[in-house]
Amino acid sequence: MGGYVTADLGKAEPRPHAEPDPAPPFKILFLHPKTLVDSWPVPVDTLGEIVKFPSAVYPVLAATIKHLAVETRFLDGYVARISLPDYRARLRWADVIAISCMSPLKALDTELTIKLAREVNPAVRIVVGGNHATAWPERWIDAGVDFVVTGEGEAAFRALIEALIGGATRFDEVPNLCWRDGETFQRSPLRAEPTDLEAAPIPDWSGFDLRPYGLGMSRGFAAAVEISRGCPHRCDFCNINTFWSYKQRYKSVDKVIGELQALKAAGVGEFIFTDDNFGGDERKTVALLKEMINHGLDLRFGCFLRGDTVHRNPDFARLAHQAGMRFCMMGIETLDAEWLKTHRKGVRAYDAIAMYNKIYRTLRAQGIFVVGLFIIPAQRGKARYVRPTGIVCDYQFTADLVALRGSALFEQHAEADTVSKDMFYHDWNLSSILVEDGAEQRSGKSFFHTLRENLSLHALRQAFAGSPVARRFRWRPVWILLERAVCTKLADVKRYRVARSKALTMQQKQDYAVASVLDPGHIARLARRRGLLTPLGLRTSLWTRADHGHSVAAQD
Repeated sequence: MGGYVTADLGKAEPRPHAEPDPAPPFKILFLHPKTLVDSWPVPVDTLGEIVKFPSAVYPVLAATIKHLAVETRFLDGYVARISLPDYRARLRWADVIAISCMSPLKALDTELTIKLAREVNPAVRIVVGGNHATAWPERWIDAGVDFVVTGEGEAAFRALIEALIGGATRFDEVPNLCWRDGETFQRSPLRAEPTDLEAAPIPDWSGFDLRPYGLGMSRGFAAAVEISRGCPHRCDFCNINTFWSYKQRYKSVDKVIGELQALKAAGVGEFIFTDDNFGGDERKTVALLKEMINHGLDLRFGCFLRGDTVHRNPDFARLAHQAGMRFCMMGIETLDAEWLKTHRKGVRAYDAIAMYNKIYRTLRAQGIFVVGLFIIPAQRGKARYVRPTGIVCDYQFTADLVALRGSALFEQHAEADTVSKDMFYHDWNLSSILVEDGAEQRSGKSFFHTLRENLSLHALRQAFAGSPVARRFRWRPVWILLERAVCTKLADVKRYRVARSKALTMQQKQDYAVASVLDPGHIARLARRRGLLTPLGLRTSLWTRADHGHSVAAQD
């Protein structure tokens, strides 16, 4: 690991004509908000609780402003072992807080942190970007944000920081930007050109504490690597493809290899490819895997992978494992071929079960752990439960179908007036879609099914004799539920009971949750409390400091 180098300069000689002290650096906090409120009893980001890797967004943004007179710090509140007073101290330190919000599942918790930051640091400027911010710029301004970056962020964020350092009050020359001007919403007329991924600086991981991350696949730290942006597929339930205009742009193989070599030199032993469609261009991906092998990087990694990539290229799995792949998260969605066709998944298979079984056996033969990501179709009543583990995947992660603003599915339901509530916020306890005769979609998830799944022979074998990745996926959900049981508050139970009520509409249920969380009295109490008991509290609230120890040295 790189360290911090200091020089012994001895006693300074007095200078007759001392230069004036330079202006203090502009302080920027890249923040993934601490979990102050969460879906109960199952967390909003259960998969993120299991697959512990950092976001690639903040190191990318930090690299774009590295040449400016700024001091940057990173805080991933989702994993940082800090107390509530320490969290407030971080919020008070910053001149600018930069947050990436990707989903309505995190919107309420993010807004709570924004209001807490306003309470403890009224002068702070807050900028939000990401998929969700791009879909809802005016709502984020109404929520108390100063600036919203829509679309791709590097050029806009760099121009915004330069403008703020220069004391600007108008931001018309900053592309892709929305901002507050008094009580008025403003939008820049300028649009940034797509980022040249080849010319972009290497992500700046300096100061990023990597100790809390990883799946135990190596003895090193864990990081995140991006080889492309976008997705050309037309799945109607996704808003990633529309965010990138159904296109995918790639870095060169040499560029990615350089980033991986820099991370390895800094002590990283495992990482995740953050691409939404790793393997989308098979020729580029195969070339990368071969170069990783040729360079002897000996890094372990995981990725998001479409099954048809393996289906079309059976040798892909062998190359991937040799290059270091030890797990993949595969968007299977469902084993109903007709549903896949209806929602434009792009899977050409009459028998989806047979196809995915063949893909699974190919990957497992190479020792790659397969996480199946499933969507429960919107329908009246509960969906029929089908256990796919051991057949098409090693571990099943299931979610209800959600109408995300920005997706083609949302537009369809909005036009038909069958979105059940305001989708700026969301919670897994609520549904987002009205089905037959205006009935609310009922969750197909069941605690009984989850229990049966985790007590199956397949699951028990993985829990006690599986790979480090398999054991992580089997044991971490148990600790998640135990954490929530110990850290449960009355407010959590009340929100859950309201969410399960049959007497209220989905909008009324959501309005109750939002009002209970964003209540000014609740925010004022958070601004002065010494301790915090919440879901995730055992891991993130009972520790006192996170700014000691190891971080990745700056890479030029």
